[in-house]
Amino acid sequence: MTSLSWSPDLLSADKLDRIHSAAVELAETVGLLVGHDGLLSKLAGREGVRIKRNRVHFRGDRIQAALGAMRFPPSPPPDEFAIIGGAYIISVQDIETGQIRQATQSDLINLTRLGQQLGLYGSPPVRPLDLPEPLQEIAMYKAAWEYSDRRPYLLFDTTPMSTVHSAEIIYEMAQAIGKPFAVGMYLISPFTCPPEGLEVIAAFLNRQVPMWVGTMPIAGLSAPIFLLSAHVQALAELMAGITLLHTLSGGGADIYWTPIDSVRAHPFDMRYASFVNGSPEDLIGTLLQAQINQRYGVPLVAKSLLTTAREPDEQAAAEKCAHTLAAALAGARIFTNAGFLAVDEYISPAQTVIDHEIVQYVRQVVDGLPTDEDAMAVTAIREVSLGNRNFLEHETTLQHFRASNWDPSLFTHVGLKSTHSSRTPPLWERARSVANEHIAAADYVLPEPDRAILNRIYRREEHKLVH
Repeated sequence: MTSLSWSPDLLSADKLDRIHSAAVELAETVGLLVGHDGLLSKLAGREGVRIKRNRVHFRGDRIQAALGAMRFPPSPPPDEFAIIGGAYIISVQDIETGQIRQATQSDLINLTRLGQQLGLYGSPPVRPLDLPEPLQEIAMYKAAWEYSDRRPYLLFDTTPMSTVHSAEIIYEMAQAIGKPFAVGMYLISPFTCPPEGLEVIAAFLNRQVPMWVGTMPIAGLSAPIFLLSAHVQALAELMAGITLLHTLSGGGADIYWTPIDSVRAHPFDMRYASFVNGSPEDLIGTLLQAQINQRYGVPLVAKSLLTTAREPDEQAAAEKCAHTLAAALAGARIFTNAGFLAVDEYISPAQTVIDHEIVQYVRQVVDGLPTDEDAMAVTAIREVSLGNRNFLEHETTLQHFRASNWDPSLFTHVGLKSTHSSRTPPLWERARSVANEHIAAADYVLPEPDRAILNRIYRREEHKLVH
């Protein structure tokens, strides 16, 4: 079997070297704004660290040491086309009515069950807004552990915990049932640490839990208008952020860039004041990401299932499929944001099923085709051509027809005049039905002793709110 691949080579080796040097220089000279007195006091006086009015500058050798110290959590098996679906989204498309509404605890459970059936990874899929705010994040992790053995997958869990209290309760639950746990923060471009993220980092410094940093600079908004320059800024911010974590932890904790947004910047449409995920520029950004990540050993996660389309329509299909195929040919095997529409304004169960099918389509392309002598089938051509036979009845057809073409589970190969066409509902209806079937069929449940522990902790926090 010969598989397909493609090396776009947008950046030469010399250009990659220049990008690295420019990013190190920016991380050194611009530094990182750290508005936390306790952490600033821990940094003061460190070799290779200079602080000026809450802005921390790291010497180049410290940056290089931090880059060398990055240790990433395990990735899915390399032969698996892994899909990430959902990340604390606050709105959903109702699976029955099609209406967009706020996410609830029921949606959280159902989308987790759907993702489990489809083999999806990622953070808890939605934030349940029908719960009091202090319980929302706790419920997210509780449901993720109860109804999936793939969530939250540490490498892809990019939920920045909003308060130290929430982080403490989630950590307690993770410790009690033996689940992995990490804390992290998304930098605010340009070069600023979020105050709440610093509070959580400070609270967990001495516990040696894994720590991550991410950033999402927007071209023309929080970074220069040029897509290449925005990626240079993203790299510099990540360098500064990882050096901050490395210096504070003293090398005692695993630190890493969150691969979902590393190393990545995003295009922005000035006319509509909107992200343009799924656009040609966004696809090119993923190709830049692929080359830059390779240099630093960062697992490649393509945000290829994002789209600006506001509903499950032709635009959504075109953008998601084109982006995912290009990313896969460039080496990506992990694809994120399944089910998202209108960038990330809401998640749709039916679109999640469609996106899963898109990735299977792409995998079939990338897997390629057999190129051995049997696949040349010279003997079969000769036998049919000279023997008054036909290929439909030839033994090679009978032996291989099932494996010669992809058999989709959602898309159809039914022609307009086929006897099956009248029995085939529209794609959207099929996807909605499949989503409902998966949710109903999901049977993974965390073992009862661990569920009892989670329930006890959750009820305790719930009781505090009432009293």
